[in-house]
Amino acid sequence: MAEESAPPDTADEVRHALSAPDRRWSGSALLVFPAAVGELLAWLEDDRNFSAAHHVDAFRSAIREYRTAEQEGLGFSVAAVLRTHLGKVSTALQQLNPAGNRAVAITAVQDLQSALKDQQVLQAAWKDLWSKCSKLETSAEAIAVRRDLFLALARLAGHDLGQLASTLSDVLADTAWAVTGVRTALGDLAPDVLDENEHELPRAGLKTTERATLCERVLALPPAAHSHVVWLAYEKASMFLKPIASLGDITFIMSEYVPDEATAASAKYSSYCMHWTETDGEFLADMPHKVGTVLARVFLPPRIYADPIAVARTRVEALVMVGKFHAGMPAGCWRILPGHKHIPNGQRGEERRIEVSSYTVAPLDHGRQAAIYSEMATFWKQIDGTVAIDDAGLAEAVELLRWWQAAEEQSSLAQVIANVRVVETAAARVGTAPWEDHLAAYLKPTWVVQAIHEDLVTTIRHAASREPTGLTVQAYKRRQAVRDATLDFHEFGYIDLVPGSTQDALTEFIDIYPPHHQMARRLRTLAKRLDNRDAFEKWRAQLETRWGRLADRMARTRNAITHGGPATAEVVGSIAAFSRQMGAWEVQIALESALAGTGLIPAHIAFRKDSTTLLERMRQAAKPGDVIHSSAVPPHPR
Repeated sequence: MAEESAPPDTADEVRHALSAPDRRWSGSALLVFPAAVGELLAWLEDDRNFSAAHHVDAFRSAIREYRTAEQEGLGFSVAAVLRTHLGKVSTALQQLNPAGNRAVAITAVQDLQSALKDQQVLQAAWKDLWSKCSKLETSAEAIAVRRDLFLALARLAGHDLGQLASTLSDVLADTAWAVTGVRTALGDLAPDVLDENEHELPRAGLKTTERATLCERVLALPPAAHSHVVWLAYEKASMFLKPIASLGDITFIMSEYVPDEATAASAKYSSYCMHWTETDGEFLADMPHKVGTVLARVFLPPRIYADPIAVARTRVEALVMVGKFHAGMPAGCWRILPGHKHIPNGQRGEERRIEVSSYTVAPLDHGRQAAIYSEMATFWKQIDGTVAIDDAGLAEAVELLRWWQAAEEQSSLAQVIANVRVVETAAARVGTAPWEDHLAAYLKPTWVVQAIHEDLVTTIRHAASREPTGLTVQAYKRRQAVRDATLDFHEFGYIDLVPGSTQDALTEFIDIYPPHHQMARRLRTLAKRLDNRDAFEKWRAQLETRWGRLADRMARTRNAITHGGPATAEVVGSIAAFSRQMGAWEVQIALESALAGTGLIPAHIAFRKDSTTLLERMRQAAKPGDVIHSSAVPPHPR
């Protein structure tokens, strides 16, 4: 929490934007520009025999993605630095004949991709981010796009995002030792100027604009080569009689034998692992210690890694997947757990807590598990005497459900294939239109409504529960009071919003958060959209555009995967959640149709009508928020 006299400024807001650099802020509908460039190049370099019947639409789709990312994703400064390269790509795409020679277009896009690694481009992205954060009228969404582009370019240039973000954040905070260290690295100060007491000085005394300029200069320094240690964990795993084993730079440790004290952990394992540090012992002692959990320590020798955590994860996962394949073991074995611990250059780095699955460590939530049986009993009563359990319609609905559930634990690529299969099957039963058109006809309104509701719910939840950075003590106390009136905490950690509480909470939170705060921007943007019909209409149109991009990308990706075409990891990952939601709604409609005996077409029409009716009520209301608040989190009935 901040002192009463120190409200956040632009530097504080940019510091917040640099936190958790591996997490994306902007929505998945807009590809970050480097990803759009990579996807376009993948299609241009596709060496399959060109099919006028199947590939023209895919090329057009990839080009649309690129142009959208250029127009909406690049800030003024970045676009100015890249103007020549962007112009060459634009000309090449205008003249492109996908069925003919693509060499000119390939060269232009490759040159652009190389130019994205230039330090001048990264510095320009920094200027664009700073400019957006300096203006109070900038929306949180606009800042998110600039922030994600800056971090993507930094990664592309070879920077360790954790270290770079930490350095920039310390300079923006005007920390004396960080400013001195950076100025020494830049040659402004001689190395002997460094004072051992520098760490005790609270501030360097730089103005906000001077700190921003110093950060921009830091970005001109080439990324340094560092070694890295990354800790990962696997559940449902064992090495049986081998409590520790090494495969090159990768060491596997059965966690049940690990002491829970750092010194003891170091004493036991340091001799088995390359370049062990005290931090290794601290991390290892803090890792999950449970039967069936294997820990993996990956040492990466000194070099420039754009994303050392991803490199480490890829190396271990490759070994694990090959091992499971040759052993004939199911996919559920040796399953990697979320989270990691990172030691860059021997220093304590980023931690994302690793926890074994709740079903293996947490007390059994009997109520939640019993709810499954209750739903089974309810379902049985619904079909008793009306629909047989092996009824053709119900059997097909259950089969779709099986596909949809099976996709949940698969890779993003497998999820997309399985979920689209659910959609395609449902679309084929409804009519002859392509499944992409089927989605637009029946599910698009529900997606728009859900996006509106989700924005309200997540914004209020985050305003109530996120870290109180930038809040004064008094503001924090006020937030806690609103939080207590807004959030309903359940046993086993489930959190709901109190029905009917969001309208007052939104007003209160806007007054609590200071203007230069990312949360304040989100709240102001949301309030404007809920209170003003014109702002709401603009928002609704933006959501429909985002829908179109996601649906178009999903169709292109599905076809590419199915027919051996290009499918870049970032693009596939960006539509996994969208494909899952589409599949879930199709399963819901199929089950309701089978139980009611109405047929899939009437069921789809009824599903669409519910959302179109609600959306029309929002559009006609003097204040759309009156409808949105009550429909997203309905008040208790009187």
